[in-house]
Amino acid sequence: MVEAADIAIVSFDRFVHGSDLDRQAVAKEVYDAFSSVGWVYISDHGVSRVDEVFGLAKSFFDLPIEEKLRWRLRDAEVNQGYTADGDEANGGVDHKECYEHRRFANPHCPSSNELPNFKETLDDFYGQCLTLALNVLKCLAMAMDLGDNFFDNITKKADPQLRLIHYPSIERKIVKQEGHARIIPHTDFGLCTLLFQDDVGGLEVDPFHTGDFKPAIPKRGTVLINIADLLQRLTNDRCRSTIHRVVSPRVAGDILPSRYSIPFFIHPDPEVLIDPIVKEEGEVKKYEPVNAGEWRTWNTKRNYTTLRESIATA
Repeated sequence: MVEAADIAIVSFDRFVHGSDLDRQAVAKEVYDAFSSVGWVYISDHGVSRVDEVFGLAKSFFDLPIEEKLRWRLRDAEVNQGYTADGDEANGGVDHKECYEHRRFANPHCPSSNELPNFKETLDDFYGQCLTLALNVLKCLAMAMDLGDNFFDNITKKADPQLRLIHYPSIERKIVKQEGHARIIPHTDFGLCTLLFQDDVGGLEVDPFHTGDFKPAIPKRGTVLINIADLLQRLTNDRCRSTIHRVVSPRVAGDILPSRYSIPFFIHPDPEVLIDPIVKEEGEVKKYEPVNAGEWRTWNTKRNYTTLRESIATA
């Protein structure tokens, strides 16, 4: 049996409802997790309707492909709507389909007549995820003595991305092919990511980029949060953006079961300059400054090469 990744579980109730000492203690636990393995399980997180959103995801992805394509993502810069199996790839072929939901505008979204309660529920869930994410970032700001509102000040107009993902049931031999996976190894490219998993499993992390992937097993009642590339750059490598992938779950048989997950990707305001923070005398900045909006657009377009080609030839 493969040993699971050593990822801390931190109760967030003490941060929201505790004393100043409680808040400082939680902030340190979160920072320690992000600066060691780059991941943390948050329990008592206050995000409700998780099961309801998983149910809506299943209802959406169970629709005929012709209907889902009516809401197809058409612009990688806007990055909202539906993407079919194989549309998104970055150096390989990912076998999954997705729906992207955004903060301010969702033109490619089923109406209440087409899918009752879909948009309303996702909007509410989105707001809860955003609140949790900003509080987690506040932990980092406190632990690094940046001022409690450091991340609030660079996310005032932030437009995070809520993603529903469905990994269809598939023959194991297909994802075992070279260059194929449920999701190929990658790092996230924003500030951080919240991830809700179902019970199927398959997520693996490589905290030290050595090729030694460990399962990040689903833990009921928790949200798994990881650092992404922009936050590693901003903290000058104090926090770790680590490689992860989704592979065949550890189940018997030639047919892999369907899997669902719900990530929530946090990005800063598009005009923000991400310039590494140096805090020690003689510390050298390890990265050049980048514009957050340009960084996001460049990475998104790179991921949707397959989608752009298919739309161009449609």
